[in-house]
Amino acid sequence: MSYQTGSASSSTDLLQKLVTWLVGIGWTQDRSAIEGTGWTASLHKSANYVHMRAVENEGSIPWHANFSSAHYGLHMYLGTGFSSGQPFNNQTTGSPIGSSTFPIGVGCSSPQVLSRTTIFPRTPPRTISWWWWRKLPVSMSTSVGAFRFRRLARSPEVPTFSAPRAGSTRATRGAGANVPGFSLTSDCPCVNQDGIGGGCGFVRADVDSWTGKWVGIFNATSGADQGFTGKQGDSSVRGRNTNMLSNYPVYAFSLGGLQFQYRQTSQQDGRANLLPIMLWVLRDSTTTGFSMLGTVPNIFSTNAVGNGFSNAQEYVLGATTYKLFPNFCVVKTP
Repeated sequence: MSYQTGSASSSTDLLQKLVTWLVGIGWTQDRSAIEGTGWTASLHKSANYVHMRAVENEGSIPWHANFSSAHYGLHMYLGTGFSSGQPFNNQTTGSPIGSSTFPIGVGCSSPQVLSRTTIFPRTPPRTISWWWWRKLPVSMSTSVGAFRFRRLARSPEVPTFSAPRAGSTRATRGAGANVPGFSLTSDCPCVNQDGIGGGCGFVRADVDSWTGKWVGIFNATSGADQGFTGKQGDSSVRGRNTNMLSNYPVYAFSLGGLQFQYRQTSQQDGRANLLPIMLWVLRDSTTTGFSMLGTVPNIFSTNAVGNGFSNAQEYVLGATTYKLFPNFCVVKTP
């Protein structure tokens, strides 16, 4: 997996650089323009559309439902179409829809002034995930890849997207210090909730009667557009809620340090285990019957950073190089 490094002076500047990068690897730009005091952009490749919004000291924007103050950052969701007459938060074609009729997605706050940026591209363009590490210098990673199912889905590859936070809770500071995604580091992608309980991962999948729509990787079934799409998903990596929805493997809770995940780096020989991020989905007509949905490609849960490894360090296993970040790693070279 190749990557690009550079710098961005603001959330808007970062989004504009992302647009240039995506166009350079084969995406088509549908819009890149001023919106509010920030910037909005929509692009597509094949039938996959990504909608992004940079915010510059904006509060109620960009989501219809939100519970936070003005902030700086970047927000995103995926869909299957673009409408030039609609703003970022009303691109409803093939997008995840919450408890209202509006799209829901993910977001990430940032400092007002950004520093170093890291971008990881991959094709085919069916997955977009990105994270911010808020400890300066800021690093930002975007992965474009394929979500591969093990069960249930009718197609071997479907879209998914994730970020540190639910879009509606993107600027809340109430989670306290050292909570991944809200202080110094990002959480592992596709955890079951962000640091204050919002859903921050989505997968478009056909499951039983649920077809052509998005599964929210979210521990709850209610909330004002915080991550529940009508079909509930869950993850082997916990973000906030420690309640298991079903009897399947759980690696770690981000608010604790005594679980399985935190015993995965060897002090004896300096090796770190890289654990697949397994996703599960609730079957129709049941409240506890979860089946395995698949695993997130090219991203692994690991506690290597801080346990003999450094943030952004490269970790080589055989012919594959991994880029390490707090709580997870990304494949750099296949």
